[in-house]
Formats: sequence, C-alpha cells, structure tokens
Amino acid sequence: MFWAVYYRYPEPMVKIESNKENNFYRILIRPNQSISWKSSLVFIIVIAFTCLSIGVGFAYVGATLILPFAGLEIIIVGFCVYLVLNKTSQQEVVTLSKDKLIIEKGAYKIKKVWKYVRLWSYISVERPHHPWYPAQIVVTSQGERVPLGGFLNEEEKEALISSLENIVQDLR
Repeated sequence: MFWAVYYRYPEPMVKIESNKENNFYRILIRPNQSISWKSSLVFIIVIAFTCLSIGVGFAYVGATLILPFAGLEIIIVGFCVYLVLNKTSQQEVVTLSKDKLIIEKGAYKIKKVWKYVRLWSYISVERPHHPWYPAQIVVTSQGERVPLGGFLNEEEKEALISSLENIVQDLR
C-alpha cells in the first residue's frame, strides 16, 4: 500500500506500479522533497547552536536582551522548515483498472478520495494561454474536476501525461 511507504531521497516524483494479470495500474505522484526530516532537524540544531552561541556571547558582555530574540529566531526557522516539509509530504495516488478510477490525496494519510467509473471519466490536459503558466492535468467525471500533479514541473507533467496515455491505451 502506497500510504505506508515513506519518502526516501532520491525517488521519482511519478512512480507507476502495474499488475498486468488484472489490468490494474497505480500511479503515485509526489512533489520533490530535497531534504529529509532528519537532515532538516540537523539544520535546525546547527542554526539553534549558532544563534544561542552568539546570544550567550552578547549576554556575557551585558546585552541580555538579545537572548529572547535569538530564541524567537530559532522558533520561526523551525516553524518555517516544518511548513515546507509538511507541504512537500503530500501525495496523490491514482488507481486505474478496467472498471474504476480512484484518486486519493493527502499527506501522511488519505484526506480526500474520488471514485469514478473509468469509462465515464476522461483525463484532459489544459494548456495555458501564456507560456509562463503551467499546464494542468484534470480528471473530469460526473461534473467534478480533480486536478492532478499541481506541484510537478513541466517535464514531470509531460512524463505523467505520456504514462497516462499509455495506461489508458493498455486498458482498452
């Protein structure tokens, strides 16, 4: 099960798993996470040690007011690193079979699930009017539109599009 797999750098942003016997495909889509939780913790510890060393040095000279600000800086840096890592821990799982199309989105656990009949669903690529804006991959079914891979760059989106085309052709 994909939700039990933890991210180990470097891993592809789009990972495809297939079962040819049952005509079953599962696509895992993740954003690029260039640093792990352990490495970010080391980064925060180094920043904390540096800030506190400087703060203690100034406090020794008599400028004790710098210590609360050094602590505040450590808290803010830690919170920002947490936000970035939390944002890059999201993932999307697309399951395609002869009959079903299931999309699961979330970070650490499934937060939203869409289940569709595959024959009534279609995957479209919306190209932007201006080259500065990224293309969007959208699954449409039953009046709902679910975007896929909004965090991928253009090359990764093109690879996902070609993989989806191959999978849909294989499932026919």
